[in-house]
Amino acid sequence: MILLTIDTDWAPDEATRAVLEKVKKLGIKTTVFFATPSPVEPWPLLEVGCHPDLSRSQVPGVAHDSLAVADREHDLAVEEAEGRILHDYRLAFPQAEAVRTHRFYWHSDLSRLMAGSGFLHDSSMILPYQPGLKGFKSGRLKRWPVWASDHLHLARRLPLDRLAMPHWGDPGLKIFCFHVAYMFLNASSLDDFNMIEQRLGDDGFKADSAPGVWNLFELLAERIYKESNGCWLSDLPDDY
Repeated sequence: MILLTIDTDWAPDEATRAVLEKVKKLGIKTTVFFATPSPVEPWPLLEVGCHPDLSRSQVPGVAHDSLAVADREHDLAVEEAEGRILHDYRLAFPQAEAVRTHRFYWHSDLSRLMAGSGFLHDSSMILPYQPGLKGFKSGRLKRWPVWASDHLHLARRLPLDRLAMPHWGDPGLKIFCFHVAYMFLNASSLDDFNMIEQRLGDDGFKADSAPGVWNLFELLAERIYKESNGCWLSDLPDDY
């Protein structure tokens, strides 16, 4: 089972709009995790998710000593700050049932906090190229591990003009995590990542024409379309 997901992260609205308009034309179910409100109106094949950066949750009045010993009071204050962020995202995206934290941030109490905020599905975990992947329940939350990401694909210098990944032919859940910035640039190497902010702000910018991340996304969409119009996280059965 192949699922296509996208994180908007900090990409500007112009890049997000351009990428999502192209995605919409592919006619494939896609889950998009929004860090900020979408510049594009929802469409029927879009599943809206939330993409909070919980690593930035700061506790007022607490000195952040890197060698400080953890204590329950501080833990509770952190959880309260994270709970506020998750609650704010639920208010901003009332239709969202899925969440993925920025950089897969996680700790053992987040399942409870996410479920308490009304989320049903989480994808804040990556287990790259593992065969036989399945989802699992953590309390009331269903957790769906990511199988591959565009950043990891570039880091490993895997092909971008064909579907050739470790354990690609093995059974199991294959959730792909793409990022708007890479898709907009049609990035073909991690060198593009180091210039993302500069290139996104270039008025004369043109996406790379060589095989890149957008081409990989298209290939996956074509593969999915041979069997169905795709799958959302909310479509997955509990026992998948």
